[in-house]
Amino acid sequence: MPLYHYTSAAGLHGIMASRSLWTSHYRFLNDTSEFQHGWKIVLEAIDRRGAEIRELSSLAWETVALFRQHSDEVHGFIGSLTSKGDLLSQWRGYNRGQGFSIGFNASWLLQNAAAQGFDITPVLYEPESQRAAADKAVTLLIERLLEGTDGPEDPRAQVRTWWPHALKAALVLKNEHFQEEHESRLVWVGVSWPPGLKTRFSPAGLVPYRAFQFDKVVINNAATHPNNWGIEEIIIGPALGHQQTCAVDALLSSHGMRLTIKRSAIPYVAD
Repeated sequence: MPLYHYTSAAGLHGIMASRSLWTSHYRFLNDTSEFQHGWKIVLEAIDRRGAEIRELSSLAWETVALFRQHSDEVHGFIGSLTSKGDLLSQWRGYNRGQGFSIGFNASWLLQNAAAQGFDITPVLYEPESQRAAADKAVTLLIERLLEGTDGPEDPRAQVRTWWPHALKAALVLKNEHFQEEHESRLVWVGVSWPPGLKTRFSPAGLVPYRAFQFDKVVINNAATHPNNWGIEEIIIGPALGHQQTCAVDALLSSHGMRLTIKRSAIPYVAD
């Protein structure tokens, strides 16, 4: 099943030119409440197991408290994907139907993600599933502390190396009202800035981003021609003119690419 990325005309042009998708720092999401929703669930899971963590190591618990106060020491970058390539709510969110949906071969994306330290994870919307995912992340910390180490400072190091797992769990938890999006997230998390870090301009100022390259791993088979970098199809937004089919064909031809071009089946006209 393909995974799709919705974008504007400028975004499509940039993706083709750079062979990459720009993943933005989670602190610069358009809707900051998205992260706060997931982070609250993870913190609640930490508090539920707080007595266990304190009993295993008071130093570990102190380090957890420190990271909660200074969570900006860990960085996360996100790219949005979905299994739904022709969805009205997505078209409305991208230039009022005047955007494009790029369909990628899922296997191609997964192999390129692994080569660059990214994960591709389905977003969880159901409250019960979200709590379970948060509990699983906290259980990982407890298991590490139970293993024990010889150095007196090691519990602090264990929390530091575990903290990205807590952030990663939070980044794929989203309010259940967004369930129709069927989103998956391309996520990179680390305790320092990533290699290849760049910044871009936005109406709100500068935004840190990391480019996810489509051509780190090239798969040569009948389903994914290497010239297409894993892209299987492009869907043209419902509010764009019919001549855009010709324009997209020209864009693809300029990059030596041949793949399916479709128009949205949704009868939507921008306001």
